[in-house]
Amino acid sequence: MGDLFDSSSVKNPLEELAVVYVLYFDEAQGHMPLLIFPEEKYKNDKAFMRPIKYHPIWFLSLDESDALDHIDLEFKGFTFFGKKFLTKSNREKRRSGLEEETPETIVIIVSLPNKIELFGDELIRILTQEVKDKYEDKLFEIIESEILKEEVIKSPKIKKRIEKGVSIKKELRNSIEKITNTFFSDVIRNSDTTSIRMQKAIAYLAFKGIDVSHIYGKDYNGTFSNIQLFDPNIKGEVSFVDKKPFIILKINIIEDSQELEILVQNNSLHTIKGSVVRINHLKEYFEKELMIETIDTWDAQEELVFISPIIPYIEEYLFFIIDEVTNEKLLSKRIDLKLLKKS
Repeated sequence: MGDLFDSSSVKNPLEELAVVYVLYFDEAQGHMPLLIFPEEKYKNDKAFMRPIKYHPIWFLSLDESDALDHIDLEFKGFTFFGKKFLTKSNREKRRSGLEEETPETIVIIVSLPNKIELFGDELIRILTQEVKDKYEDKLFEIIESEILKEEVIKSPKIKKRIEKGVSIKKELRNSIEKITNTFFSDVIRNSDTTSIRMQKAIAYLAFKGIDVSHIYGKDYNGTFSNIQLFDPNIKGEVSFVDKKPFIILKINIIEDSQELEILVQNNSLHTIKGSVVRINHLKEYFEKELMIETIDTWDAQEELVFISPIIPYIEEYLFFIIDEVTNEKLLSKRIDLKLLKKS
């Protein structure tokens, strides 16, 4: 991952595509990594962990996290997708006021190069579902074993609990490895290729060694510049669609009128009908609607500007584009005016 990694180390090829972090909130030490795939050796590397430590997912309530599906952070050419949830616990806590049954706060973060960030929604959804379905009642045992490893004197009972946690952690790692090893090949095999972003992403994956031979056109002659990735004559069932046909090109603060200006583009190759654009502001975890507008027809590659008033003393806003019929979030973005002013 660029300069986040030790340049002298031998990289696992998957590091160029996806890194998966499973983390928890330790009542004594704060944000702590539980597992990093594919390379756990970087968990004590401050440069590598910087975007993880300061990811906004840690600072949002569960309600806010759920409202946005997941929270994204862009950092040095990578997008870090974060999801937070609670899981069962039955371990002695290290802070007064917390019971053994106090749930564990778990965070999953997936980082992808920006060139293939459109796959992040689906990958973090699959990984989160896997963790919840198979390990929701077991994660506290991994956490407990990691804490117990720090004990100077380890009784036979403690050693047994450590061994159990290590075993569960190995199972979890194997599950993550299985998903990530097949994800990219599967997702491009079952993709809607009408999106420009999808075409660029598949080209990037081809360069990284992912097999895309099943979508080469008949004119392929062995040079990448002449690859026809998509054969329009081949029709089939599509299970993956670029869920972000819209991209935010620019966000401005208009100081004179105290307004927020957001420039958005339909980045797909087709017209999109029935889109609802909403801008809400956040204060103490509560949302209040500032603007709502329905776009009957949004042409391919068309750019639209949306303007919302800036409320005094309110720094955080939520921008949504929602399908009018299905109510599906096509785009969601948290806007922090403090960060915007610094950039």
